[in-house]
Amino acid sequence: MTLTFDHILGFHFHAWRRGLGNFALLSQRDCVGQIASMHQSGTHWLKFMLANALSYQHGTPPPAYNHANDIIGGPKDAIVYPQLPRLLSSHSMPHPLFTFASMQERLGLPKYVVLVRDLRASLASNYVKWRARYGVDFSTYVRGDVRGRAYNSDLWWTLRFLNAWGDAAVRAPQRVAVLRYEDLQAATTASLTRVAAHFGLELSAAALAHGVAQSDKSTMAARDDPQRPPGAVRVGGDEAQPRYSEDDLAFIAAATQRCLRHHFGYDYSRPFAATWS
Repeated sequence: MTLTFDHILGFHFHAWRRGLGNFALLSQRDCVGQIASMHQSGTHWLKFMLANALSYQHGTPPPAYNHANDIIGGPKDAIVYPQLPRLLSSHSMPHPLFTFASMQERLGLPKYVVLVRDLRASLASNYVKWRARYGVDFSTYVRGDVRGRAYNSDLWWTLRFLNAWGDAAVRAPQRVAVLRYEDLQAATTASLTRVAAHFGLELSAAALAHGVAQSDKSTMAARDDPQRPPGAVRVGGDEAQPRYSEDDLAFIAAATQRCLRHHFGYDYSRPFAATWS
């Protein structure tokens, strides 16, 4: 299947429909900062590092599980340590009006760190985690559902996320900082330092180093929450991973060319070097 006009029209219609009715950030403003992330973009890793650094700095217990929701939770999670700066994490997107710095200030919205990743890696990882629930082959999943009903995350959800937060990063660069997963891998301590500074956390170098040191894959894998589905931390090889066909990659390249406003340095016309970490 190739990209059609119906795909493009459907994407823009549903992006408009969902965007105008999305006021989620209003109920998520009671915090000093929020991590807004793509699915499968390293959210648990970043949260776990930052939570360990916070617990070290403030003398509280470390996070109980690798999702670190007891320290950096979702909007509905209980506040476990009120002495810590409250940080939230979600996959929320801003209403179009909330992308403007003036509106963010007027509404009392916090600062945001937006975590992104090459969407081809994100989609492959999401499919591996949820393939049993999705019940479709990989190529079907790659083409997604423009209505946003079939999958918890797919190509079209990701394009909406990147467009919405990309607009916010351009319009409010002092309030919205973008962090690429690949840069977090390449310069972990520097990236964590940047996140902490953006949120005004004033973490010491020792706390930041502790956060990084405590967040290797084996440690995080051993801290899985038994109440949550597996797959938050990838520890295996790539032998069981889905493989993009040439048609799959061509579909993604066409969709990003026609529908994506903010590429964040990713070139989806170039070959994809799969990384499954």
